[in-house]
Amino acid sequence: MKLFIDTCNWKLVLILKKDDQIIDSLILSDTKKVSDIALSTITKLLSKNNLKINDIQDFYLTNGPGSYTGVRVGLTIVKTLKTLNNRIKVYLLNSLAFQAANDQAISILDARGSKYYIGVYENQKPLIEETVVNLSELDDIKKTYSNFLIKEDNKSLDYIQTFNLLEKNFRLVDEIEEILPLYIKNFI
Repeated sequence: MKLFIDTCNWKLVLILKKDDQIIDSLILSDTKKVSDIALSTITKLLSKNNLKINDIQDFYLTNGPGSYTGVRVGLTIVKTLKTLNNRIKVYLLNSLAFQAANDQAISILDARGSKYYIGVYENQKPLIEETVVNLSELDDIKKTYSNFLIKEDNKSLDYIQTFNLLEKNFRLVDEIEEILPLYIKNFI
């Protein structure tokens, strides 16, 4: 059994998958208090499907960039579970790459304060290193890659379709110490 978790960008996204079938999913938008609801929501989703957390062998997570607290929520839950049961497998993919899917795309996430996290991808291959830019720099990147799709703030993102498409692109992390957030800008 697999569980996809995305808590990075003011949403709580859960996708439960067994073999090649989606069993259930839940997307809660504008979850400013994702840290307060994530664990109980996961438990409810599992219970609704007659499952317990121990039934999940594989956890798939986006690890940022995004909301500073949001990025840590999913990672902390899964790190704790891996500490208690080292047999579970943890797979990570950054939020920008997830949003880009397999497209030729400029992936943009609001970093607040008139800043933007960006990644430019062609079939999941990063063409520039993920970074944070201001509006002027973003406009320059859009001009440079004018033939690329613009994917912004997970608008119109079909999480289930994207997870199914990218599942093989998530990176397996063997050690707890490798379950790390992707922070691009410094916080005070």
